[in-house]
Parts: sequence; structure tokens; C-alpha cells
Amino acid sequence: MLALSTLDPHAVAPATYLSATLHALAREEHVARKPRRLLEPEHATWMRFRGRLGTRAFVELLLEDAAVSQPEPFDAAALLGADAPLEPVPEDLVADWLAVVSRLPLDAPTRDYLDQQAQRLGLTARLAYSDLHRLQPHHRVLELPGTGGRLAAHVVQTQPGVFLKDVFTIACSSWQERALAGLVAVELGVVGEVRIRLDPDLARTRAAGEGFSHVFGLRPDKGGAFEREQLALWFPSADIVLV
Repeated sequence: MLALSTLDPHAVAPATYLSATLHALAREEHVARKPRRLLEPEHATWMRFRGRLGTRAFVELLLEDAAVSQPEPFDAAALLGADAPLEPVPEDLVADWLAVVSRLPLDAPTRDYLDQQAQRLGLTARLAYSDLHRLQPHHRVLELPGTGGRLAAHVVQTQPGVFLKDVFTIACSSWQERALAGLVAVELGVVGEVRIRLDPDLARTRAAGEGFSHVFGLRPDKGGAFEREQLALWFPSADIVLV
């Protein structure tokens, strides 16, 4: 998508969010999991009904519609914590994005696509996926803040019978991580509520008293926030895997 370096600082976060979610919506339309609106030639349906509404209203309506079945990540107000979260994004920038969205690499493999989204959101840690344990459908896994659901995505894609909605709880330390975790859920075809929560210090998760068989996360030397010893005290029955 287009560079954000020329934007006012207060517009960078909503513009970053919008560029990520537009890419996700276009990818969903490309594989026919959503009706073609972004990818519709000349946005014909929107042009017939838009009246005096601008291009930002178009993408706001698309996000509102998508959020009905996939609130993570498409409920922009909940994720960004504002009543009109996209208002700072200039209309001309939205129009420029709409003009190029169909030229995005919509056929990219899931790993490449999610890596691109992570890069867009500033989440650049390299993950050692091969260190993750093999899971069973009855396992319950906590993914720690720092990876935004990418560990869950790898497991679900490579281990048959393991599903995001059944197995994983994803804790996040920022809106960017929460957005990426939601994008993971969309990419994996999950509809409805998923266990994605903003919980940087794991206070909510610990207070909930949930039992986990595994805890997956980022090693401290790669930027992870938690030492293995502390995690073992909090989750004594879990296998702890830091990658």
C-alpha cells in the first residue's frame, strides 16, 4: 500500500489500520468469501448509491459490514478506541488506496501474506516456528503478547485438526498485535467471537483462571516480555515454549 510518512502523526495509526484491513477485505473478496465491493469494477454498486458520501464512508461501511461476523479485526472503534477512528485519514489517501487495492498480491501464500501484514503493523520479530510443539484438538494454548497470533496461524495451518477458535487464546500488548491476531482469524476463515484480548501484563488472563496445556511466546532475547521462570509460576501445568 502507499507510504504513510507524509501524514500528520495523529492519522498514522488509523491509516495503518485501514491499509491492513483493506488488504484483508480485498483478499477475502478475491477468494469469494465476501461479496466483491472493493474489487468490483469501478466500484459500480457504491457509485450508484453513494450520493454525497466520500470514499472514507465507503470503507467505513465495508468495515462495519465485515465486523458483524468478524469483529476482530474489523470493529475499528473497538480496536482503536475511538468513536470515529478513521476520521483523521484524508479522503484523497483513501481514494488512492482504492485505486491500487486490486493490484496487491492477493494470491500470496498465507505465511507471506501474514508476514507482510506484520511488517505493515511494525511487528518484525522473526519466529522459530519449528520449535513449536505438536498439538491435539483438546489442548488449550495461550499465545503470549508479542507475536500477534502468528504462532497460532502456523500451528493451525500445519497441524490438521487443530482450530484457532477451539484451541487458542491470543493475548496482545498493543492495538497492532490485536489487529494482526484478528487478521490471522480472518485469514483462517474464523467467524464470530475469538479469544483475542488486549492484556499486555497477562493480568486479565491470570484473573480469569483459565487452564492452559501450553504457553507459546517470544523469547526475551527476541523482545518477549516474559521470562520462562515467571510463566512457570503463573501457569504451572502448562508446557512453556518460547521461540
